[in-house]
Amino acid sequence: MDVIPVPEIVVGLLIVLVLASVRALWRVSLLPLASRPGNFRQPRQERPDTQQMRARLFASCVLVAIISVPLIVGVVPPNGEYGFRIAVTRSSRAVWYPANAFAGWALLSAASVSATLLAILPGTVRRWLLWAILWVPIFGAFVASLAYVSYLN
Repeated sequence: MDVIPVPEIVVGLLIVLVLASVRALWRVSLLPLASRPGNFRQPRQERPDTQQMRARLFASCVLVAIISVPLIVGVVPPNGEYGFRIAVTRSSRAVWYPANAFAGWALLSAASVSATLLAILPGTVRRWLLWAILWVPIFGAFVASLAYVSYLN
């Protein structure tokens, strides 16, 4: 088979990601729980608990994965709003598409690593660690993309 059905693969990936995010959000209630009838003296939580934050960060991973798919496929033309936009990539179409494809794969990998870690870590994890689990792989994807663009030049 010489032709890979890229649109079908992309649509299938999007469907799987949406279903996974709906399933994760279904398990975790995003609304604050009402107090029990006999327990009026407990103050309401002002900050969301870690499960709610974990669900929101997981949804962010799904969003990053969805955003990275058009970059991987190569359907994003050179522009000023969307893509891996640095001076080198905007100046040359020969650099734009490979750099964006690499950045898309790096972002997709970072999102999958973050989502996996968010899913397997115990519920007693600190909030700052949950944020680090999201942002450290994304920062690594950015640094790897910069290194790849310097390799292209």
